[in-house]
Amino acid sequence: MLVTLVPASPVIPIAVGVAWPDLVWPVLVVMGREHVTVNRKDPLQRSIRFDSYPFSHSLVLSNLFTLVPAAIVALLYESVLLGVLFWVAAFSHWVLDLVVHLPDLPVLGFGGKDRTLGFGLWQYPRTAFVTEYIFFAAVVLLTARPTAFVGVLSGGLCLHLLNANSFFGFSSHNPFSTPTRLALITFVGCVGAIAWFTLAW
Repeated sequence: MLVTLVPASPVIPIAVGVAWPDLVWPVLVVMGREHVTVNRKDPLQRSIRFDSYPFSHSLVLSNLFTLVPAAIVALLYESVLLGVLFWVAAFSHWVLDLVVHLPDLPVLGFGGKDRTLGFGLWQYPRTAFVTEYIFFAAVVLLTARPTAFVGVLSGGLCLHLLNANSFFGFSSHNPFSTPTRLALITFVGCVGAIAWFTLAW
């Protein structure tokens, strides 16, 4: 959408901005700075417990930290506007996560007791699976060039289907049975999505 509102904007920094929290999160999990618990006996997304991720997924702290890469983008592209668009794209990630996550998204992200939010669509995995793709398709149809529809929609569908086990529970256990494995597959998936959408857009 941001690319359509500002047609001259390159796709890559905005695509990276949208995925930014999920690019930072795996790195912090592997480093032991953020924590997640994977239920090995349940593959569904709703069974994953995000114990602590204030730096990557809090409303206040993570979006303050995002000002740093946003400033770097602005310098690299010599465009303050593009830096702002990067930050807005990253912020939109938190807003969309709010719809699907259980109430585990921190508001402040600073030490001590914090309020957490989440509307919990993942509690209804089949509905969440369909809703997430419908939302994705709607955004693509509203913002992408018509010539990019097939490439972007098909790529998004392929990536969504690769994650179908997290919504339908085809396996009896979680194939990503440790936090590190989950973090790594998340990172690889985000990088793959950025590459695909940048080329197809």
